[in-house]
Amino acid sequence: MEKYFSWIFLTFSAAAVFILQRGLMDAWPSPYNRINLVLLSLLLCLFLFQLNKTIIFGVILGVLLDIFSFNFFGVNTLSIFLSLLFAGFLLDNWLTHRSAYSFLALTFFTIIFYNFTLYLLIYLTGFLHGGSFFLWSGNFWLGLLSELFWNLIIIFGFFVIMNLTSNRLKLVFLDKK
Repeated sequence: MEKYFSWIFLTFSAAAVFILQRGLMDAWPSPYNRINLVLLSLLLCLFLFQLNKTIIFGVILGVLLDIFSFNFFGVNTLSIFLSLLFAGFLLDNWLTHRSAYSFLALTFFTIIFYNFTLYLLIYLTGFLHGGSFFLWSGNFWLGLLSELFWNLIIIFGFFVIMNLTSNRLKLVFLDKK
């Protein structure tokens, strides 16, 4: 019974994040619409829970994004899945699980990886359109910088709130002796 409750909870949580992203965030004016609630919720979930539950949550979110997207079906799901594997790799091999610096670094590198993967897959699947390569577009770089700025501020705010409510997170890497 607990397994079914977990699936239902993940599905409803993913639907809520999707509705907030598509219904609220995407409707805001230009610099603020680059807030990526989908990726932020996945990183929070990855930071707090296991990788396998986060991947399930990410796949549900990716399918919802793919259903309501004009891109090739599976582009969002695949880019989210690969980004979660990348973030899990970073957490397991290079970053600690409990500091603000690792949380911000994980967010920074995952946002960059997610955007490059997403836009590369969109470019590769749009071979019939003959558009220019996304790396040569100034809009891509400006949007990426804006997304990094807003998402890092929000993630830091989440970390401060979690740090105030929990004692298992630390603001720095090293403890004072």
